[in-house]
Amino acid sequence: MCLKISLSAIFLCFAFAIFAQKSTTKFEELAPRNNVYVELGGNGIAFNVMYESRFNKSSDGLGFKAGIGGFSGSSTKMVTIPIGLNWLLTKDNKNFFEMGFGATFLHYDENYAWYWPDGSGNRYPTEVIGLTIDNKNSLFGHMTLGYRRQPPSGGITWGIAVTPQYNQNGFWPIWIGAKFGYSISKK
Repeated sequence: MCLKISLSAIFLCFAFAIFAQKSTTKFEELAPRNNVYVELGGNGIAFNVMYESRFNKSSDGLGFKAGIGGFSGSSTKMVTIPIGLNWLLTKDNKNFFEMGFGATFLHYDENYAWYWPDGSGNRYPTEVIGLTIDNKNSLFGHMTLGYRRQPPSGGITWGIAVTPQYNQNGFWPIWIGAKFGYSISKK
């Protein structure tokens, strides 16, 4: 169910992006604005490296983002692949309001030898960030509402956002992400 909703929403945004190509902006550039950043928390749940680009030749408007992340501990491994669409709104080309949504593929593996001496047993369902996952591989939906500081001519960018997560087992409304990276602009 969560997958169908997320894929439908992404399809609608891509359809909207085709029509948004003709929209005007006060902050036109020679090429679409690109951003590369690391994110703690946020759409990828843990630690992520993200790439983002606008669909239009501007620093604001509709764009996409994708990344990879995760973490590893002595008994837990997690890999995440977040993808999504976002919309950046600004009045001064420095301070941006960001909103968006997407999906995060999650590979989560626990290996507690003390709990399962022979390495067998069903480790699932288990909880990740307060949401129950039923299998080693699962899909989370996510939303983004946040603030971003991005220089008009490119350079160091940072931001903070509330990024609610959801799946077929529930909704986790309070999840926060912080990002720090570089914005690439062609004026």
